[in-house]
Amino acid sequence: MAPAAPDGIEIKPHKSKGRALHVTKTVAAGDVIAVFTPLLLLPSLSHLTTVCSFCMRAGTPKPCSRCRAAYYCDARCQAAAWSAGGHNVECAALVHAVKSSKKRREIPTPVRALMKVLLSRGQDEDLGQRMESLEGHAAQRRREPGWADMEMMAMGGCAFSGRETSEGSVREAVEILCKLQTNAFHRFDADLGHVGIFLEPTLAMANHSCIPNAFVQFVGRTAVLRAEYRIQKGDEIEISYTDYTSSLGKRKAALAPYNFECHCRRCTQDLCVYQASAHYRDFMLNEDSILGDGTKLQTHPAVSTPEKQAIARAAAQLHFQPMPAELSDRRPLLVKQLSECKSLIGAELWAVTPLPQTLTELAIYYAEKQDYALALAVAALLTRDCDPYRFPAPFHPVRAKNLFMIAKLLSNTAADTAMAEQKGGQARTVQMSARAMASADVGRRLQDALRDIDQVSLTQMLLFMVLDTAPAPHLAGWELAQQAREVMAGIAELKGRDQELSLIGLWRKDPKSDRAQAFFEYGVGQQVDILADLGREVLKEDFGL
Repeated sequence: MAPAAPDGIEIKPHKSKGRALHVTKTVAAGDVIAVFTPLLLLPSLSHLTTVCSFCMRAGTPKPCSRCRAAYYCDARCQAAAWSAGGHNVECAALVHAVKSSKKRREIPTPVRALMKVLLSRGQDEDLGQRMESLEGHAAQRRREPGWADMEMMAMGGCAFSGRETSEGSVREAVEILCKLQTNAFHRFDADLGHVGIFLEPTLAMANHSCIPNAFVQFVGRTAVLRAEYRIQKGDEIEISYTDYTSSLGKRKAALAPYNFECHCRRCTQDLCVYQASAHYRDFMLNEDSILGDGTKLQTHPAVSTPEKQAIARAAAQLHFQPMPAELSDRRPLLVKQLSECKSLIGAELWAVTPLPQTLTELAIYYAEKQDYALALAVAALLTRDCDPYRFPAPFHPVRAKNLFMIAKLLSNTAADTAMAEQKGGQARTVQMSARAMASADVGRRLQDALRDIDQVSLTQMLLFMVLDTAPAPHLAGWELAQQAREVMAGIAELKGRDQELSLIGLWRKDPKSDRAQAFFEYGVGQQVDILADLGREVLKEDFGL
């Protein structure tokens, strides 16, 4: 059964890619191209007990009282999963086939997805028929390592679904698994990372580029396809199947399971992130972002300096292990990783992987140690010097996430600053650990800066910027936007801010006016610059870099 394309999208044959999605009208940067509801949506095994199996909201969901292998945030989601999500059939099959609830919770996600497809046969919606037109590259996969594991999962899916495990049945089940692994998306959460899998047959036909013109943003049970930059009527829609900011070698490895080789400009010319971002068509959108001047994307030294490009490519050899859970174990690893990034730091190539990921871990490390001022400085550095060059679209979810991180940290430093002020200067310090205070110079400058910054207004303006990346109606339910509104509601209760609110209101009403632009530059741009510059000083004083 061929999938139907939603309004605004046309499916066309492609001479080398098989099929492709094209827009039927011109789409502006950031606009929604289409919204997709899933054929299959399941939490990953690692997040089974921490996200709702129906809406994917993170929290403390309760298990299904019968199978105890699906978790729901409330009765409404459980009822919806039972009636529309197919859990009524899956639940009975799980209980019948696997007697231990613990064992049911250990069934791999691909096997659970296969079960849903097999169990849908004879139902109102046969998922297998909906997947018929998808390519699984089963013949190629058969020659690859791991094929025996695929067959084992297929046998398990057949057995748990009450189907026979004959050679023919297993072969058919393997083909379904291949289609799932080729076409399903990792359902991404801004805080938790990959929390599940999402399959929708039409969306699965979007082809790949490492310089994509569109991206997928997950909101609840939906996948929102947005234009990364302006797409002209009739153009093909291209998304990235992998992290396009990683090195060429890592991108090739990540794309290998899809059985094609990318021939985009980023790959054929081995462009670093700075060279790739220089090609971003709608660079002027960054005029109203932390970057402040969109032409910086085109004029960064790494765009035209071979020596810096060579340093960026050499970073591809760096392979960092994940941070340990224990806070006390993280600092030695952070010291090691930052030391290995010394050439990137020295060349001011902040946006080159793996430095941004290490800076993110450093900000988290400081925040969890309640060194909020140091965390804030590093987060500002990350947001100003890394994000715009990695993700040049100012509305990209990663950029919104890190803006929100600054806003949340400011909520903590603002409280500390206010408490210090109330003590009449007797202990006018923002909370820092003994190690942080040992870096006396940068510590004092951070404290002075935070006393001079209107932290509440800066927080409020950053939250507005976060909300602007998630326009209604399709993105209003995005978890990050909901969190931003909650923080904003708390700020709205503060008294004595009439003058500040008047200026913020002016900026919101007419952001392009000279007065509003000047206010934004002072209230956001200059303040983040001060903090980001101090973030560089933190690395020098706390890590000797």
